[in-house]
Amino acid sequence: MILVLTTYRTGSTNFCKQLAEEHKYENLDEAFHENLLDLHKPVLRHLHKNKNCIVKLMPWHIKKSPIKNLLDELLPLAEKVYVLVRKDFDQQCQSYYIACYTKEWHNTFYEPKDIILERENWQRCVNFLHDEYLELETLYRKIDNQLIYTHQLDQGKKYDRPVNWNKKPGFVNIDIEELFD
Repeated sequence: MILVLTTYRTGSTNFCKQLAEEHKYENLDEAFHENLLDLHKPVLRHLHKNKNCIVKLMPWHIKKSPIKNLLDELLPLAEKVYVLVRKDFDQQCQSYYIACYTKEWHNTFYEPKDIILERENWQRCVNFLHDEYLELETLYRKIDNQLIYTHQLDQGKKYDRPVNWNKKPGFVNIDIEELFD
């Protein structure tokens, strides 16, 4: 199994697809998503029987899983662990906010969408992603892994999502890269 540890809006969906094609593995993507709690135990059983899989895992998935030691269960099955990080935190926060606002997580849209900046929701998105990175950095320090940055990946399948903000969110001033130095 190849395990990809990451946060939301890092290009991880395309990275997992790429890994699955490259290794000819089954792509389970976010099989441990917080909205798929009933599948966590069956997926873990599947992984014990079939190690030719790609799994994406985020700190929030670990925290919300009914499997209390989820990461400890997955690590012995992993032949390789990638930690995927996105340097441009401002853009990541905007992407996350837009996905939450539009409820469109994996779609490209071509016509610009109007996005209304609600400061409280914006701050919630920023805080959530920052907290995810703090958790991811802790895992990064404890686990044998390969660090990959989103900008190193093929950006050809990046989502095209033009938007019109009623008010720009502004600069977040958090340097994600320094967490992983």
